[in-house]
Amino acid sequence: MVKVSALALRQAAQVQEVQSVEGALEALRKLWKEDEGVRKLLEEAARHGYTLVQTKDVEPAFVAAVRTALAKLRDRERLGEEKPSTLRVVLDPKRKEERSKPKPMTWESPEGVRYTVEVYDLTPREEKYWGFRDTRVEDALRWVESFISMAEYEEGPSVLEEALEYEDNPHFERDLIPEDLKEDLRVMGWDGTLRSLRTLVESLPAREKEFKERVRSITALVDRRGEEPEVVAAKTPNGWEVKATSRAVVNAVLSLGLLMEALEKEDWRTGEVRRYVEDLKPFVPSLMASLNAIATIRRAKYLLDLGRGRRVAVYRDPSTGEPVYRTPVIG
Repeated sequence: MVKVSALALRQAAQVQEVQSVEGALEALRKLWKEDEGVRKLLEEAARHGYTLVQTKDVEPAFVAAVRTALAKLRDRERLGEEKPSTLRVVLDPKRKEERSKPKPMTWESPEGVRYTVEVYDLTPREEKYWGFRDTRVEDALRWVESFISMAEYEEGPSVLEEALEYEDNPHFERDLIPEDLKEDLRVMGWDGTLRSLRTLVESLPAREKEFKERVRSITALVDRRGEEPEVVAAKTPNGWEVKATSRAVVNAVLSLGLLMEALEKEDWRTGEVRRYVEDLKPFVPSLMASLNAIATIRRAKYLLDLGRGRRVAVYRDPSTGEPVYRTPVIG
């Protein structure tokens, strides 16, 4: 294994500034012809393998040129020097020389697609190929730089919105909703689509308002567990009149007052008021169903909002203006 110093080659080349790989290759070619020591070093490195050292203070273009030159030399060593042909061809002066145009070289992929092969695609074994510039790469670089410079930024969707947008595509399938939440949402009429989920979430403020008004409108507690409905407590101007002094009725009256007080808070929680609604369940059974619906929609809203507001870079097709690529902005 031969150690090749990129810094030593850079100093020996005596180039003031390296702006491209092509310019560095031209300097190496000149150094190859003029310096026998450099020529022997590179030949040994190409023949026996090499380790490139002292690259930190050398331009990346020059380092790339050194690697390219060594790769070309390695191919030359592997294939052997081309010897000049000893065959001599003498044309009949009486016959007019006819030369056909060379056919373009092509390459057929395993999928059956045929591509045109340029000189840049071949593995060069001659120094004259080292300075060739592949204009296709330069054109591609200009296009990519122009494409990146036209980035627009927008507020990205939440993680769940992004997943549901591609729910029909198996390559982007992401199961972000727990099974128990799915079952509760389906009971409420959710059909599994993003539009339906948004509709349910948008109904949350109205459901919360209706729940509060319903609690405030309770004026009597009716026990329906027996054969005949029985009013066990009634609201009067002076307070609640308890007609049945059982523990369940007393707890229900007390819980109703605590429930009204808890609902006055803007950030009331379903877990906090559930115990009060549980005491009222024997007398106002449908109240628990309304609270469960609010809790379910709140869970769905949390998942729907999770990750929303991230900055997303949007790249558009310059010719049509259509967005073709989106990626989150990191940092």
